Amino acid sequence: MTTSPSHLALRDDSIFKLFVRYTVPTIAAMLVTGIYVTVDGMFVGHFIGEQGLAGIMLGYPIGSVLYAVGAMIGMGASALVSMKLGEGNTRAAQQIAGQTLTLCAIAALIVCTLGVVCRDDLLSWLGAEGEILQMASDYLLWYFALGIFPILAMAFSALLRNDGQPNRVTLIMIFGGILNVFLDWLFIVVLPWGLTGAAIATMLSQAVTALLCLQHFFSSRATLRIHKHTLKLTWQNTLEICRLGFSSLLMYLYLSVVLTLHNKAFLWVGDAMDVAAYGVVSYTEAFFYLVFEGIALGIQPITSYNTGAGQTDRVIQTRNLAFAVTLLVALSGMAVIYSFPEYFVYLFAGTQTSILPDAVQGMQLYFWGLPMEGLLLVGATYFQSINRPKEASLLTGGKLVLISGFIFAFAALAGIHGVWMALPVCSSLLTVWLLLSLRKNVRPVYSVA
Repeated sequence: MTTSPSHLALRDDSIFKLFVRYTVPTIAAMLVTGIYVTVDGMFVGHFIGEQGLAGIMLGYPIGSVLYAVGAMIGMGASALVSMKLGEGNTRAAQQIAGQTLTLCAIAALIVCTLGVVCRDDLLSWLGAEGEILQMASDYLLWYFALGIFPILAMAFSALLRNDGQPNRVTLIMIFGGILNVFLDWLFIVVLPWGLTGAAIATMLSQAVTALLCLQHFFSSRATLRIHKHTLKLTWQNTLEICRLGFSSLLMYLYLSVVLTLHNKAFLWVGDAMDVAAYGVVSYTEAFFYLVFEGIALGIQPITSYNTGAGQTDRVIQTRNLAFAVTLLVALSGMAVIYSFPEYFVYLFAGTQTSILPDAVQGMQLYFWGLPMEGLLLVGATYFQSINRPKEASLLTGGKLVLISGFIFAFAALAGIHGVWMALPVCSSLLTVWLLLSLRKNVRPVYSVA
């Protein structure tokens, strides 16, 4: 089977041209995807209030396990698919795409059932009680009831990008984001359904995104076309998808754990107002995190394909360009945040000025770690894309372990200030390890077991 022109371009076009072609629409897609979370925060903060903001901050980290599972399957399958295409093995790539759909369905059944059953226990462990517990529980009920859609959306938006359609992914994400804004307005403002409305709005938007992405893989235009015979799982491909995607699972679980541990630490040394202030900071951080993720996901088809094709120099050029752009974005973001912190508080909390001092102080203590956060995210995805899952998993898993200890150790030593400082200190230490690993592991691994 022949390789399509869009895939040959990954081998032959200039790195800068490919970087722009893949990362710009991917960054745009990720920013629009961020609307799913950011707009929820704005509507909740303005129309439900501080308790609603605290409720969504306690509930979302638990619900985000859906995105973690979708990222594991999608990124693992995407890296494997692109390496197979780079080797010229289109038939094997199609088998992987079909098996990805089956794997998503099985994973959704398991995760969503556990989420519905265990949500109240998890929220209680986090310290939620009273009205905040009830609001967060209602939010998670609908998140998990419709949880197959974000898993499919995460997995097949990544595969669609690897099938040479980065612009199409962006258009789908834009449509889903606009729909989410409308549904948030409908279910929170017009129909005052509270956090239940926020969850339903997000999940329905994810459903539309998932179905639009999936449609491509059943059309004659798809290189990675799904047929009935490609849906049957094989142990080899399942294990390879999970092995390559494991660092993405850890990365998304890390985000969930960071939110969860910050919330628990703030409730330990502070109160619900500190959780609400952290909500403002985390929503602000999400914008930049999505840009970093867009850079990482954008370079993945380029680095994976050229790894399979044996083009090492092109892989390293792509990595270096990605790191340079990541640092530029992070430093620019720091300049804006430190210059106008009050604007970001108003954006997510409206005129509720009671959290303004806490949120501004949190930004000052927290955001100096932004460049390191960007480098770690792009670095982990780079290792994953060149078939070095061990380094990728050690990076994300190490961060998960370290931050779990850092947050409570810093909280015990310095109270609320310590909680704010834990993540940037942890990220700085891991960035040193990343740079050392990049020097030791210059060459990609070409063969895929």
